[in-house]
Amino acid sequence: MKVAFVHDQITLNVGAENTLREIVKHYPEAPIYCSVIDREVIKWLDDRDVRPTAIQKLPAARKKHYLYAPILVDLFRRMDLREFDVILVDSHSFAHQVRGRPEALHFCYYHTPARSLWMPEIDPRASGGRLAWLKKVIADRIRKLDLQASAFPNFVYANSQTTADRIRRFYKREVNGVIYPPVETQKWNDVKRVSDDEGFLFWGRLIAYKKVDIAIEAARREGWKLNIVGSGPYQEQLKQMAVGAKNVVFHGRLPDEQLKDLMSRSRGVVFPAYEDFGIVPVEAMAAGLPVAAYELGGASESIRPQDGVLFPEQTPESLAAAVRELEAKDYDPDSLKARAALFDVDRFNREYREAVESAMERHFGSRSGTAIASSGS
Repeated sequence: MKVAFVHDQITLNVGAENTLREIVKHYPEAPIYCSVIDREVIKWLDDRDVRPTAIQKLPAARKKHYLYAPILVDLFRRMDLREFDVILVDSHSFAHQVRGRPEALHFCYYHTPARSLWMPEIDPRASGGRLAWLKKVIADRIRKLDLQASAFPNFVYANSQTTADRIRRFYKREVNGVIYPPVETQKWNDVKRVSDDEGFLFWGRLIAYKKVDIAIEAARREGWKLNIVGSGPYQEQLKQMAVGAKNVVFHGRLPDEQLKDLMSRSRGVVFPAYEDFGIVPVEAMAAGLPVAAYELGGASESIRPQDGVLFPEQTPESLAAAVRELEAKDYDPDSLKARAALFDVDRFNREYREAVESAMERHFGSRSGTAIASSGS
């Protein structure tokens, strides 16, 4: 029996790709299919058989792969996976569109249904703006195909209850379980709290849906220091927002040791995004830092009252109120680190492997042991 992995684009070392990094370890001989890969960025797949689509050879494909979204559905559907008995999909947009032989096992781990199709309020790229009418025509077509493809997997797992709810709402199907994504919590455990002098910390990609703008405005109004670590296409616009606010500092991307130094001198972390899961809040807790986070999305599943404060609206006022509440409380760094440990990489790998083995046993019966043995794991 032969195993293959399928992922969307592999161009950044962020949440979905970090999950892929872990799952492909389970079957080291299995090829990895994707829309496009940036080999200059993704060094950890240098020794693997990666098979991108024809988009790989098109202009700007590695940096602006979303330009080719209108044809991605068709390319995934045309992937020839007939030689494989087990297809392990890791999807946040169109990877779940693949088809294998009717008797093959199709196992899908969802980070989210495609947000641009189903949640334009979070990701407006497929609606509004220039050529809105054309975007609507394309999105309507892809949405129908996406809904159809949601029936393809034999087994469906979600990366959070938030994502599971979306699958039920948009795809009208139940999930087999939730497996929270892997977080390298031990990497942050050695942070020792020194002081609160650096105020509050945000780190992540500087893109619109991260809502860093409301953190900047809240800091400007309230006067607490905000350190912003990260880079992205929204960076210059955010810097313009912060002009004149000396308490808002942009650091760009930092090596881990410098980020840890900032953590050791921070009061807490702000997380205003609506995320499918949200790795940063767990990393913050692993470093012993409480979190002020937007209450919708995965943060509501990882953060308890003793771990931070959840705020109800993505507004500067709501975030500012959460920060004031957080500052009035005491948090135990050891308790925060213990909470973060529940989302560690080892837990993910154990649960993912158990889910795949269970799916194999249910799908193939006694032959599932052969699939596992032949994978090289």
